Amino acid sequence: MNPAPIEVPSSPAQEALWWMHHRAARKDVYNLTWRMRVAGLDAGVLRRAWQLVTDRHEALRTSFSRRDDAVVQVVRPVVEAELAEVGWDAAPASPDAAGLPDALARQWHARPFELDAAPLARAALVTVAERQELLLTVHHTVLDGWALHLVAEDLETAYRAVRERGPQVTGDEVFEGPAVSHRAFAGRARRPLGAAERAFWPDRLAGTRLAALAPDRPGGPGAGDRGEVLRRRQSPEATAAVAAAARRAGSTAFAVQLAALRSVLALGGARGRTALGVMMANRSTLEDQRAVGYCGNVVLLADEVSPADDFDAVVGRARDGLWESLPYQHVPFADAVAGLSAADRAAMGSGPEIVITYHGSIGSGLSLGGQPARLLPSPSTSARCQLLISLFEDGAGTVVEVEYDTRRLTRNAVETLLGDLDRVLTAAAGDGGALGGLTVASRAAGPAAAAVADGRTAEPAATAADEGMLEVWREILGVEVGPEDDFFELGGHSLQVLSLIATVEERTGSRIDVADWLDRPTPARLARLVAGRAPADTVAATAAPVGEAVPAGDAAASDAESAGGLRWLSTGSPGGPHLHLVHGAGVGRLPYRALVEALPPHWRVSVSEDDGSGEADLAAMADRYGRALLAGAGLPDVLGGWSMGGLLAHAMAVRLRRAGHRPPPLLLLDAPPPDHGYDYASTDFGFFAEAVLRGVGAHPLCPDVLRTGTSARAGIEALTALLRTAGHDARSDTLAAHWELHRRHHTAMAGYRGEAPVDVPALVVAADLPAGLVRRWGAWCTGGLSVERVDADHYAMLQGRHARRTAELAVGLLPVVTGSAGPVGSAG
Repeated sequence: MNPAPIEVPSSPAQEALWWMHHRAARKDVYNLTWRMRVAGLDAGVLRRAWQLVTDRHEALRTSFSRRDDAVVQVVRPVVEAELAEVGWDAAPASPDAAGLPDALARQWHARPFELDAAPLARAALVTVAERQELLLTVHHTVLDGWALHLVAEDLETAYRAVRERGPQVTGDEVFEGPAVSHRAFAGRARRPLGAAERAFWPDRLAGTRLAALAPDRPGGPGAGDRGEVLRRRQSPEATAAVAAAARRAGSTAFAVQLAALRSVLALGGARGRTALGVMMANRSTLEDQRAVGYCGNVVLLADEVSPADDFDAVVGRARDGLWESLPYQHVPFADAVAGLSAADRAAMGSGPEIVITYHGSIGSGLSLGGQPARLLPSPSTSARCQLLISLFEDGAGTVVEVEYDTRRLTRNAVETLLGDLDRVLTAAAGDGGALGGLTVASRAAGPAAAAVADGRTAEPAATAADEGMLEVWREILGVEVGPEDDFFELGGHSLQVLSLIATVEERTGSRIDVADWLDRPTPARLARLVAGRAPADTVAATAAPVGEAVPAGDAAASDAESAGGLRWLSTGSPGGPHLHLVHGAGVGRLPYRALVEALPPHWRVSVSEDDGSGEADLAAMADRYGRALLAGAGLPDVLGGWSMGGLLAHAMAVRLRRAGHRPPPLLLLDAPPPDHGYDYASTDFGFFAEAVLRGVGAHPLCPDVLRTGTSARAGIEALTALLRTAGHDARSDTLAAHWELHRRHHTAMAGYRGEAPVDVPALVVAADLPAGLVRRWGAWCTGGLSVERVDADHYAMLQGRHARRTAELAVGLLPVVTGSAGPVGSAG
């Protein structure tokens, strides 16, 4: 029996991050990803090594829980480490292939952590031909950059040991001595503050305002806003000037960089005493420097700089401020500002707008598998503040990486700032002289700039529902859209329909039945449906909005039919021929759209969809669908389905015969026979990913290897990235729902072996279905079997000319003596 988890107090900084995570608009805002270029890694060796490192460090087995008003660390004795893997033996034959590593890194980084579920760390290996990247992603509550460097070093040690001694090697055999726990640091960090600690920061911050750039976009501040990362190397001249200024002032290089940033802001218009956020490592002892956990803390350092200052004087004050603050760097932000006046506390807000941190050699000098591991730019797409400036030394100079809020700043504003920093360092740091002779293009947020920003803290909301809807469509489809444009004519496909409806529901709070929209799939129609629908958390939708007639006999609005998964795709003409279709594996009604459009207009078409109300058992599904069909639409003239839908249609026909009905002819569209012996592993995410990519025409991007680790969520994010790389907008939440449906259906197919033949005519339209499986349908349809093979694959057979041909075949299944058959497109 495994020992129970233990609970230990969190440090104040961890507790603050926990609260900020839950309040942030985006839940990936405190994710930390090291994206490293590596070479020649063996995924199996890496997986075992990552598990050994996870077993070694408590922080990698830690989650967080709320206990009354406190947040505690929950340390589990054992967790299964997560390593996802995606790879291509050769670069995909697609013009989009070059962007695969970037897209995968961004998507995997953006996947949120649930802070109450360990591990709050994961790894992913991406291989595209000879290029290989490793991503280590952690939540900032468990590791800071310093600790992540220690983890990466241990991963190299473990990797070499596993490669040389085999996967059976244990942690005790791999590592020298026990890991240093973060617990001791967290305990010290929670001790009550003394009088001097409480007095230090209010004394330094009184009368101070936060430093910021003047926004050149209208968005308002907020942790978790959209963000981007920009990385630049400082010029050799600037690097040399930093070293010279540090020697003159007897300071660190960081004090010079901090002084340069203050100088640019002062030259750009900042006046009075302003504060910058500075990330402190908080590791003052050798023991703390070996601890793996989150020890950092952001403090506010204030100064008043004017163009009349000498640069060396600004460096001296930065040096002194850093040294003076060291004994107090552990004081949490809330305690640091608690002693300020109400006006000063309000000016501090929830934290600094600009944060600067010095990583030094953290992230450099790493290796994995004996080969250098080079740290690449962060794949973050969110912003913790207006600007987070990180400085790295990599042996060849200083690298500056800036994470910035794209709602308030353009890329040009950030590049301008970096250019100004380089020029100030080269000029002012070179001779330490007066700032007054220098000019910068950057503009700081002074009182006037702040007033402008305050006056437009939110982007103007669209006043017309249609305009807001057009914007959603542009996001999903990536093209210009008009109010009456047809979704599918613009290139939309079924997965994008799911993304569209989910996004509209998320932004409007209105639940839309896609069937109400498919007859006229335009932005204007969808906007009118939204206007007439109740909020998404209500039990049922309201009646159709004024001006939108509900078709007679529209079973989609019937609660009774909805419970059985029955929907009408076309109500046709009263008494017209009735075709009933059953959903395929992992899909609903959407794949049948082109087929329905190709049928004569008087035809009525209904469909059975999986509403998730029963067991994932094919026979039970056929029972439910058959009962709903007879109760809601009656016995159809033709019964059929694509893929799994054909298998279900046959099972429904068996049940109709048992109940004393004469089953209708069967239309079997590339459907496997009941004795197909289908062998499907419900966890085979790679099978699902290939099906999705083929379904949208992005088959060239199908990876040769896709392993999702301990959770399919990693695969969902990878698939989302692949679809976006191919130009298809996708939402990971809708893909996750699609995966669950896919797994449910394929599990049902794998457990079904058929029940009895049925004596009705049947037509098999085959695309990818092998000839042997086509012939075996003859034993299950004893009323006569016809076969039509189309020159399309499993997915394309329901599109374009193939859909029109299938419609002709469906019409031909009706007995000619009834007079209901006729040429496609006729009124009958």
